[in-house]
Parts: sequence; C-alpha cells; structure tokens
Amino acid sequence: MVTVAIVGAGIAGLVCGRSLQAAGHTVFWLEKSRGVGGRLATRRIEGSGFVDQGLRYWAPDCAELQTLTTELIQQGIIHPWMAQGFVWDREELRPQAGAIYCSERGINAIAKYLARSCDIRRQHRVTQLVKTASGWQLVAATSAGDITVSADAVVLAIPAPQVLPLLQPLDAQTDGVAVDYRPCLSLMATYDTLPELPPLEHLRGWYIASKHPVLSWLSLDSSKPKQHPGINALLFQSQADFAAQYFSQLDAISSDGATAALQQATVSQMVKAAATIVPGLAAPTDYRLHRWRYSTVRHPYPKTMLMTKWPSLIGGGDWCSPNSVTNLEAAYRSGLAAAKRLTQQL
Repeated sequence: MVTVAIVGAGIAGLVCGRSLQAAGHTVFWLEKSRGVGGRLATRRIEGSGFVDQGLRYWAPDCAELQTLTTELIQQGIIHPWMAQGFVWDREELRPQAGAIYCSERGINAIAKYLARSCDIRRQHRVTQLVKTASGWQLVAATSAGDITVSADAVVLAIPAPQVLPLLQPLDAQTDGVAVDYRPCLSLMATYDTLPELPPLEHLRGWYIASKHPVLSWLSLDSSKPKQHPGINALLFQSQADFAAQYFSQLDAISSDGATAALQQATVSQMVKAAATIVPGLAAPTDYRLHRWRYSTVRHPYPKTMLMTKWPSLIGGGDWCSPNSVTNLEAAYRSGLAAAKRLTQQL
C-alpha cells in the first residue's frame, strides 16, 4: 500500500481519495481553501438561511452518480427539491420538469459528507512538485509559511489552468492539454417581500433557466427544505459571455476604487436583468457577488484523466471527459478513473 497526496478537495479529489482509501491506501489532501467541495459551495445568510452559489442542485446524470445519489438519500444528506421549474425565453415562462435534489444544510453538505474521516489539510496551496527517487515532494504555501510534504503518488484534482503550471517545470509534456473554461458570476440577493407573479408559487419554490443575455439562472433558494420562513433569498447566475466581459475588465483594473465601481455596475446589470424576467426584483435589501473564473468546461481534455510519463502522477477533474457530459458527471468519473489507475499501477 502507498501514500497518495491529492491536491484539491472538490468532487473529483474527494471521490478519488475515498476510492483509494477503500482500497487500503493512505491518503491526504492539500486544499487551498478553508472549506471543501469546490463549486459545491454554500453561502450562509443571516437568519439561518443559505444560498447554493456554485452547483445549484444535485442531479444524478449517470449510473455512477445514481449510486452515490442513493447513498446520499439514505444518509439523509439530500432530498427532492419540489420547486417548479421554468425556462424563460423572449419574455415567456414555460414549465420545465425534472427530478433534482438539494440539501436542507446546503449543497456543501454533500462535500462535508464525502470528506468525513479524511485527512484534509486546508489552506495549503501547492506551488511546486519535485520528483524524488522514492516518490514526490509537494511544496505548499500556508499561513505559517511554506511547508514540504512527501508522498508516493500525487493526484492533481484542480482546474486545468492550475494543473499546468505545476507540471510544466517537470517537463511533463503538457502541450496537448488545451482546456477552455467558461466563467460565471453568482449573485445572492435577499428581499423583504417578493412580487406576486403567477405562475410562480413562492411557498412551493421555483427556479428559472434563462436565455437572457445577462442571466442564465434565477432561483428562490430560500424555498429549499428547512430554510427559515421569513427569508427571501434568491440566486442569480450570469451567462458565460457576461462573466467573461467582467473578468476582462477586472484584470485591467489597478485600483480598489475602480474594482468596487465595476462590481456595483455589474450587480446593477444582473438585478435589472432579473427584474426583466420576474418584475418586482429591482430592489434587493442586500446582496453578495461571488466570482467563478473556472465555472463550466467548454472544451475538455478528451480523456477521463491526464496521464504523465510517471505512473505515480495523474491529473483529473471536471475538465477531463471524452464525452459531452455535465461538470458534475465528468468530475465524478474522472475521480474514480484516477483512483482505479493508481491502484493498478502502484
């Protein structure tokens, strides 16, 4: 049995490590954030409420995910979300059916469940990989300074733009890895009251897949199970092109004042778009904007994992997929494939 270091504690990294642990290997994770789950992200709001600002809901899109979904249901982690689904196109709301799930503790509860009993070292940002005679050394930046840890094998379960800088100094032949991510902006907005607009039933809840040029999604997240009844919390998510324009402007800014002005203008555009789709949403009482630079994969790496010239070093994540599938499905399959490959090789 070997020791495996997994860089990243998102879905791919957690699924990979869970499988390796089941095979008897020793696993530890190095995660740059304070939490786990990556885009399984939940923002808490005052009054015991929350908004799922990354992955909006859980949907079993393949047989492998259905197995995990059954486990999550049996453990009481997720429940069916009985909200009404709609599509907005050219000023019209059309009903849309679908079986989706959410958690009464927020979507991040799934990541916390997968991470239980795991050695996850948070706020450890890996900056360098060094090949040794017996395996690997990983240099990580922490609040206390740089540290170095050793492992027999490494899985890089982070976005491809973060993988490549770690591999290039090793001459790992990454020229053929061309992955294109689309960004997204998530706006959490709260309201004192909601407009009466049939066919939306606020008590039941609703979500809208939008074809507006600014917004791709609106949902009444406070309708998810066990939310405080006095909270009206909505999630607005942007179209990729709108987010790309924001990031292009942000990257050209050199002052805090200009950054704040850009954010305010962006929020105003998103709220205005929401009010176009659901009249009466023009004046939120509070809001928070979250930026996802690496949100959805437009052009993935055409395999379930990235193999290097060393059998003990593998890359994987939602950016690895030979087929057109959802990010969630791609990440899950890539994590399983990386674990299987390492078990066979080592």
